[in-house]
Amino acid sequence: MTDKDFLVVIAEMLRKQDQQSEKLDEHSTILNQHTQILNEHTGMFKETNAMLRQLVELSLQEFQQNHKFMEQQQSFNERQLLFNQRQQEFNARFLDKLTDIEKALKK
Repeated sequence: MTDKDFLVVIAEMLRKQDQQSEKLDEHSTILNQHTQILNEHTGMFKETNAMLRQLVELSLQEFQQNHKFMEQQQSFNERQLLFNQRQQEFNARFLDKLTDIEKALKK
């Protein structure tokens, strides 16, 4: 192999190495773009996750408040029912007394 042939082989190898380097640069650029997109999506995912956690916390608080309200409403209803029963008993006794008075007046 002559020096000229050797130089041609070296030049061809260097040209191919440059082509591979250019391809590698292109792939690195694409990979960096994808990494940036993934980082943006990760950030959006984290924000969405934080908002969902807040929503769950608010829903839990609302559920607890509703549960407390329902307990208070049930207690109120029970007291109201007891009051109505006592009022009915009072009204019945009162009506009995009025009936007794009416009978006494008719005699």
